[in-house]
Amino acid sequence: MRSGPILTVVAERSFERAYLFSTPKAAEISAQTARVIGERHPATKVTVLDVPLKDPTNYLGILRQLRGHFRKINATHPDAEYFISVSSGTPHMHACWLLLAASGEIPATILQSNPPEFVPEGRSPVREIDIHQKDFPIVTRPPDGPECGTDDESTIATACRELGIVGEDPAFLRALREAFIYAQYDDFHVLLLGETGSGKEHFAKFLHYLGPRSTRPLVTVNCGSIPENLVESQLFGHRKGAFTGATSDHEGKFKSADRGVLFLDEIGELPLPAQAKLLRVLDQGEIEPVGSTRPLKVNVRVIAATHRQLREMVSAGTFREDLYQRFGSSIAIPPLRSRKTDIPLLASHMLTAWNTRHQNQKRLSPAAVSELVRHPWPGNVRELRRVLQQSAMLAPAKAIQPGDLRFEQPLNSNPLAVLPDPSEGFQLIPFLDDVKQRMIHRAMELSDDVQARAARLLGISPQALNQFFKSRNPQ
Repeated sequence: MRSGPILTVVAERSFERAYLFSTPKAAEISAQTARVIGERHPATKVTVLDVPLKDPTNYLGILRQLRGHFRKINATHPDAEYFISVSSGTPHMHACWLLLAASGEIPATILQSNPPEFVPEGRSPVREIDIHQKDFPIVTRPPDGPECGTDDESTIATACRELGIVGEDPAFLRALREAFIYAQYDDFHVLLLGETGSGKEHFAKFLHYLGPRSTRPLVTVNCGSIPENLVESQLFGHRKGAFTGATSDHEGKFKSADRGVLFLDEIGELPLPAQAKLLRVLDQGEIEPVGSTRPLKVNVRVIAATHRQLREMVSAGTFREDLYQRFGSSIAIPPLRSRKTDIPLLASHMLTAWNTRHQNQKRLSPAAVSELVRHPWPGNVRELRRVLQQSAMLAPAKAIQPGDLRFEQPLNSNPLAVLPDPSEGFQLIPFLDDVKQRMIHRAMELSDDVQARAARLLGISPQALNQFFKSRNPQ
């Protein structure tokens, strides 16, 4: 049986490492090729790199994937001499490799593997292509480098559309931009920080979608929902008979996510013994199932999330500092109350989604939108979705009015718990004015618009309340 172009190149040349770039449809062939290289040429270390393209004819998508992979390879082996075999894969892939090499963006020698019928007797079937001969056109890179900002923004926007992520607030866009960059560095684990309901799971999906493992599974685990005595079994697996009730082997979430991404939601809830084992996985890529004495190798990228203040937990001794430091990248997701300009966009998006699923079509009145913007949203985006769904079900007319909005009292009885954290750009006086206006508005609702009764609820004089309304509506 004739060897394919990759096996031919590896047989003719000696390589310390070989990287196979595999699209989803070629995954099985790539795995077989890697196995054969390992058997025939054990001195060559083989790595299969996923090129997760929904459209394998998309030149721009191919270029972005190849660039991202090469950046990481070159960062690990900056002094290596590179060779690119262009005789396997699709014509679109060949063209992109030639463009990247001809422009000098990837300093590599092009290798072509020729079929036996085109190889003269006594000659090697592999030859180098000198793309710098005068017959080849000159290819140059744009002055701003291989990836311009516009392309990045287009990629982020496409991912947001696919995943239903909505937001234009500068702090929110900055967090998305950071996630876009971190997604490309597959060997870094990421920590997502944000309040409950702020969208951490959406960011995990965003990182997975844009990362090189997007064709592999994204396995989600809520660490806070696992009983403490079952945490290690759920994460790392167990062997039959390891404990009462272990009637069969269980592979665990890390094994399920092998070669993919594991999202550990609410990592701050993990007990200390499980934190120690998690650190071992992140450091050594090994898990040890409960009841087993033999570690298992896994290749998993971890995205963790928490609403807790991990630095304070480290100081208190309830979270391991070495585990906290092991996450090379962290992203702070802003709470909804600090991105008020996004509330109308999110509300419109959510109500549109509601209308596509139900015949009882609803829309928000301008006054209702204003009321949504004024609400402090202690439950963040998750609370906004619940309020809109319940309001859409119960509103008597097609237009949802302020009185139709089904707000609930905060679950946390401590009013200080929903205060925003001071940060760059925060303005105290407008914030206090807004709180004052909301409290007065709510008191008037509860008192049926009787100012004297509302003043008593607020603990101020009727004259002070009257003065407030006069200042808002001067004659």
